[in-house]
Amino acid sequence: MKKAFIISLVAMLFACKTEKEMNFTDQNQLITVQKEQTVQELGTQLRTQIEAKGFKIIADVDHAASAEKVGLELRPTRLLVFGNPLGGTKLMQQDQLMGIELPLKILLWEDENAKVNLSFYNGSVLTFRYGLNEPQAVIEKVNAALSGFAGLTEEVNVQSPELSKDKIITKKSNHNADSTFTRLKDIVASKGLSIMAEVPHDKAAAKVDLELRPTRLLIFGNPKVGTLLMQSEQKLGIDLPLKVLVHEDENGNVFVSYYNASFLSSRYGITDKEEVVNKVNGALDGITNAVISE
Repeated sequence: MKKAFIISLVAMLFACKTEKEMNFTDQNQLITVQKEQTVQELGTQLRTQIEAKGFKIIADVDHAASAEKVGLELRPTRLLVFGNPLGGTKLMQQDQLMGIELPLKILLWEDENAKVNLSFYNGSVLTFRYGLNEPQAVIEKVNAALSGFAGLTEEVNVQSPELSKDKIITKKSNHNADSTFTRLKDIVASKGLSIMAEVPHDKAAAKVDLELRPTRLLIFGNPKVGTLLMQSEQKLGIDLPLKVLVHEDENGNVFVSYYNASFLSSRYGITDKEEVVNKVNGALDGITNAVISE
């Protein structure tokens, strides 16, 4: 009887230790939790949970399926993009460039050991990147929601990541916000790129009686290129597809802003895809120059 109790106690302690080891953060403060379901099962489950909490699914990007369509291989990798303007708007009121980070994202991916992982950046990390710590109530709600979707029962301690705001490339447009965003969509489509989502942050804010200057995000990509980067590091899938933000400042000036592939590949330690990175940089530079031109 005593021996059986000791064995049971050891098993419980080992299980607790294993569970804690399954949750970790990397050098970018990306929180990752190992799961038992497949990527597709987990994605279906999460969609239901996210919508039940009052969030809207903005995009559901199956990176692996997109790769297969263009004849490339990628382990199961799926991105859920979702948001709620009641919280997100209050963050963008502090800094419109936060609109590049929003809506929220959760990445589901199967690693080389066939382990399924759920990864996300919480609200503290996202706001740290822009030097923000307000409104704290919103940040705490975002953290609680994301931890809940991930199945975490304890608070995750993250360190302050380095500021990334100064790595954003911003160009002044010669057009108003509406025309700039329309031009962006048209030029992206003309290049044969797939538009995954349009996110009119300002219009979403107005629907919940909040004010936000024109702030609109376009999410788009090309799996022939993005897959090659994710083959080097799947976690990059949380920052793909590419994003370009159109925003108007308090003086009525309109800008387009984005992170280029050099910054994104550096964030995830990708060093073996220089040609791909240069190609993406060139495409983004060309698209945004065409958007802002007379």
